[in-house]
Amino acid sequence: MGQPPAALTPRVFLQVELKSQEAQSLQQQQNQYLGHLQQYVATYQQLTSEKERLHNQLLPQTQLVDWLQQQEAQSKAVAKMGCQELRETQERLEAISQQNQQPQAQLSLMALPAEGTGDCSQEEERAPGGRGNC
Repeated sequence: MGQPPAALTPRVFLQVELKSQEAQSLQQQQNQYLGHLQQYVATYQQLTSEKERLHNQLLPQTQLVDWLQQQEAQSKAVAKMGCQELRETQERLEAISQQNQQPQAQLSLMALPAEGTGDCSQEEERAPGGRGNC
């Protein structure tokens, strides 16, 4: 009784063979998954390096943009102050101009020769075609 019955032996061998094939198939799948995982890790490392390189390139550019935006804001503030100063100066000039108009009008009136007073200058007397009534 040391040997199994003859009818069971081929069936057991068949099961062992099937299990062996299944184990080989699972091993192949595991190897494929491991290969994919190694590819993913390598790609991840490349992407991480690329990301770091791009970040190192982008950082100075970002700092430059920030600096330019600060300069733009300062320039706008300076221009706004300049415009305000220009407006104030224009207003002062207008006010001064208006203040000067009255004395200029008075000076113009004073500079006109008085008519009918009989006062004639010597030049008018000597001038040909002068008034002649002096």
